[in-house]
Amino acid sequence: MIGASMICRSGKRIGAVALIAFAATGLGTAQSPAVPSLIVMAQPAVAYGPYNAHILQGGIELSKKLHEHEPIASAQHSWSMSLWFKSDEPAQTAFIAGVGHPWEAFPRYLALKDGRPAFWAGGTGEGHELIGATPLARGVWHSLAVSVDADGKSHLLADGAEVAAGTIALGVSSSTIVMSPTKGSLWPDTKHFGGLLAQVSLRSMPLSSDAVSAMSKVPAGLDNLPFEEGSRPWPVQSQGPSGMVAPQDPSLLPHSAAPFLAPKALPPVVGTDTATNDGNALILRHGWMLADAEDIKVSGSEIAGSSFNDAKWMPAVVPGTVLTTLIARGVYPDPDFGLDNMAIPESLSKHSFWYRNTFTPPATMKGKKLAMTFHGVNYRATIFINGNRVGDVLGAFRHKEFDVTQFVKPGEKNNLAVFIEPPFHPGIAHEQSLGAGSGDNGGVMMLDGPTFGATEGWDWIPGIRDRNIGIWQDVALTASGAIEVAVPQIITHLTDSNPAITNAEITVHVPLVNDTKSAVRGTVEIAFDDVQVSKAVIVPSGGTSVELSPKDFPQLVVQHPKLWWPNGYGAQDLHTMKLAFRQGGKASDIREERFGIREITYEISAFGSNGHVRRVEDSPTVATLLGKGPVIEQSHEGFRETPEGWITSIVPGMEDSPALEPDADTKLGTALVIKVNGVRIAVKGGSWGMDDMLKRVSRERIEPFFRLHKEANVNMIRNWMGQDTEDVFYELADEYGMLIRNDFWDSTQNWNLEPDDSELFLANAKDTISRYRNHPSIAVWCGRNEGVPPPAINVGLDKLITELDGTRYYSADSNKINLHDSGPYKYQEPEEYFTKLSLGFAVEVGLASPPTLEAFQAFLPKEDQWPISDDWAYHDWHQGGNGATEPFVQTINDEFGPATSLADFDRKAQMLNYEGHRAVFEGFNAHLWQPNSGRLLWMTQPAWPSTQWQIYSHDYDTHGSFYGVKKASEPIHVQMNLPAHDVAIINNTLVPLTNVTVTARVFDTMSKPLLAKTITLSAAANAETPALAMELQAALEAAGTVLVKLELKDSAGELLSDNFYWLAANKSDYRRMNKMPAATLTATAKISTATGSERHATITLVNSGTGAAVATKLTLKDAATGLRILPAYYSDNYVSLLPGATKTIDIAYPTISAATTMKVDLRGWNVTPASIALVP
Repeated sequence: MIGASMICRSGKRIGAVALIAFAATGLGTAQSPAVPSLIVMAQPAVAYGPYNAHILQGGIELSKKLHEHEPIASAQHSWSMSLWFKSDEPAQTAFIAGVGHPWEAFPRYLALKDGRPAFWAGGTGEGHELIGATPLARGVWHSLAVSVDADGKSHLLADGAEVAAGTIALGVSSSTIVMSPTKGSLWPDTKHFGGLLAQVSLRSMPLSSDAVSAMSKVPAGLDNLPFEEGSRPWPVQSQGPSGMVAPQDPSLLPHSAAPFLAPKALPPVVGTDTATNDGNALILRHGWMLADAEDIKVSGSEIAGSSFNDAKWMPAVVPGTVLTTLIARGVYPDPDFGLDNMAIPESLSKHSFWYRNTFTPPATMKGKKLAMTFHGVNYRATIFINGNRVGDVLGAFRHKEFDVTQFVKPGEKNNLAVFIEPPFHPGIAHEQSLGAGSGDNGGVMMLDGPTFGATEGWDWIPGIRDRNIGIWQDVALTASGAIEVAVPQIITHLTDSNPAITNAEITVHVPLVNDTKSAVRGTVEIAFDDVQVSKAVIVPSGGTSVELSPKDFPQLVVQHPKLWWPNGYGAQDLHTMKLAFRQGGKASDIREERFGIREITYEISAFGSNGHVRRVEDSPTVATLLGKGPVIEQSHEGFRETPEGWITSIVPGMEDSPALEPDADTKLGTALVIKVNGVRIAVKGGSWGMDDMLKRVSRERIEPFFRLHKEANVNMIRNWMGQDTEDVFYELADEYGMLIRNDFWDSTQNWNLEPDDSELFLANAKDTISRYRNHPSIAVWCGRNEGVPPPAINVGLDKLITELDGTRYYSADSNKINLHDSGPYKYQEPEEYFTKLSLGFAVEVGLASPPTLEAFQAFLPKEDQWPISDDWAYHDWHQGGNGATEPFVQTINDEFGPATSLADFDRKAQMLNYEGHRAVFEGFNAHLWQPNSGRLLWMTQPAWPSTQWQIYSHDYDTHGSFYGVKKASEPIHVQMNLPAHDVAIINNTLVPLTNVTVTARVFDTMSKPLLAKTITLSAAANAETPALAMELQAALEAAGTVLVKLELKDSAGELLSDNFYWLAANKSDYRRMNKMPAATLTATAKISTATGSERHATITLVNSGTGAAVATKLTLKDAATGLRILPAYYSDNYVSLLPGATKTIDIAYPTISAATTMKVDLRGWNVTPASIALVP
């Protein structure tokens, strides 16, 4: 050891060096093969290293910074670089390690060329590279070095022998060591190196003869060095802010020029709960009472007693939150309006409450097993019945069932008391204002997940004062015999490829609950459509699960099944399965379960065991039916980075599973592709942060939102952070063809705190998966918003989904693994959605989206409507941060001039709304499958009256954003691709288009024709087809601003799609549109007869003038009050008509009193406001 000293890992030299390695079993001495030994090798002075690395062939490089202006990086002589490597690949051409980057003029790299050792210094040919003659074998260790002597001659060494030498032109490299670089080679067919690198070292002197000789023998222990991963596993969370720790500075609170509205009490809903026809179920929705626990001084047993008097309590809204009741009873004003949420005390978040109900079950329930199920209670609930404590519920998403047979008396009055407590850490809400901005997203309450974490306040929702505690979903009493049928698992597997799907195999797992102490003999029966199956079983004490599958029951192979399809791809056929358990021919329990016949598979990129990236199609259903478990890894260790982003890995040993099919399409990069029934789905849609901030989620209230999504031609809703997890959400998604990307209740890694109780989290997840697994709409389970859940939760979710579902992909992360990163969230130039934003499968992209003039006027007090005020900021008009509205306002100013009033702002903002939201999805269309496979807005659904991140208003009104999305997402579509202005056909249907004609006409702002082109062609199914090269530059330069009309017609001349654009050479040129002449429109309006609960109005617009009419807006109103009629569904809106053009628009709306007179108001960019009376 004399003359040797330690290696400094920082890169500094400390005298001579002792290189230390460990040898383990198989690499040690013959005397001690199993005992690690220290190997000490004398080496020249080392400037940097030794570095040890494990590189995945499909992964990323590993780099180390040198000192700034490091002399070795520019040395022309007297330096060396050496390493050991073990390659995974045969005869490859790859750069192993070097100084600088391969794209630089003068890098210095040890490499392989067709498996032969090489040294490369930039450029090609003699004077730039040294190449040995003999390839080096894969799978074994080799040494590789370059030593540049005092005369500047370079010596290439492999396995301790010189294999080439010569004078190489060396320039200045950047001060970086890069191991296995991923980009920038001049050599043809260069691949990324995959394998192990050991003792990568850079020296400020040439190698000595002893050092060269030492490199001829593989040192013991190389395989057991501490290798640094080039593609590291996904990290665990290292930090998490807890939100506000003190109340907001009063000077930064929002202020209004108007007083709070007075609370308005509504009459309680009067009614009586009645049992189902068979007398076996009673849903408790009437007769509930509510009181603040601070006012109650007796126990739960007393409250649930028959002598307790609740006459002074207030009638409660159930299902509903505590705050919903307090608003309905006139305690507080509606927080949707203005700053009225500020009138509700934040201290409510720390209050507990009592609910009480007196109910009478039917006498027919006597002698049966009785169960009471709480479908959703937030956050902590303690239940008492008839003076007895029954049990507890913890977490907002439990589906908790209690055996209440011994407590409930059928045919008599029973008393139920429920004690509701808030989350342990309700936090402090931030109040948005112009001065304070949007604040943090969430806070300390994230510790309490599973709950409504957003209610502490987010940048799209204020702090909800009660944090949505209460009995927010139904409470049901059910009766059964000894054996209860629980929620089945219905697995549908298609045995044929689309489009010739002729058979579907149905496998059903029927869970049977037996709480008795004895086994019970009986028969399990299922029936759906014309299929009937029965099986004799013995149910042991504790219960069992019975499998009914096609291998035992051929009738479970359904011929020519009616399939469930996402919106735009086919019908949403649904089937109802009746399940029963019978004893001696008598039904012990019967339940019904609705399901859809469909199968979802997933194209993804994943690492194989050899470190290569494989493109595969994963069928979780096949894996489950084979009993083999998941084939795709969903662990921190399995997630690794590639040059194109993070991807997952194939489970070791499962690479040849029948559940994996190879996918040869490389145009998609690493992006996830969702396939339904064998068809790639071009996923378009958006997130729901929350359906309603107070969880007012009746079918009547929520269904219009789903219908609007269907009419906007989108097909996916993301249940962000699981805040919409309720029965009606999934039922409506099934009916309207919305695929659901379903998050659980954990948010942004290293920003939000992680759930404190993993067992609680997983218990809620277990109920959610079991309860909703048969909904065909659910396409993906997602562990966490913007991150991977902590390992205990992530592993637990993966296990639960495998065991309880097994037919869907579990995506641990929402925005990186096989997905595109989140954002941006503010206004962008439209062309950027075509060129660089949200490529692949993007789960969040958002932009400002102010609602209509009428919507603004409905939720803001008149005093605060204009100019922009704290009321705007409170309703999400952000002055900074992710959702800064400054780019939106600046674009209005640049293109059209500053707004002078709310009406003027609306007129100009809707132009940007339409154009921007159309560009989001037309940009997606332009690169469909190359690499785009999905694009979701942040968001489509507002949780309350908002000013951005929405395509319609909370009151169902639809503004320009909605119609931009609707236009771009239509199944057959003609569009102009930016920035080149080429025209393309988008055919999202499953049928090719033949002999269709595309016409493009260009006009100046005075409607003078400038250019016209036409072409007849065919367009493939489910693809983008280029049609016309427009070459608009000359017209733009001549006119400054142009109007472009596109039309797509079939071979019979019927219009399939049209589109209208306003384009300018420069932003300031858009101001030419301010000088457009007022359009001359004539209109007629007729009312159809009522059909069920809906009527239709038909509006025909004719442009009878000489100038174009741009962005014409129709609004259906009550003629007497001037109020909008909502919801209303317009076949089109914000329409633009050239001179002589006609447009017919259908408006569907709820049937209202025949005495109500209606009108349609018209306005537009250059359309003089007018009203049209509706006539029968």
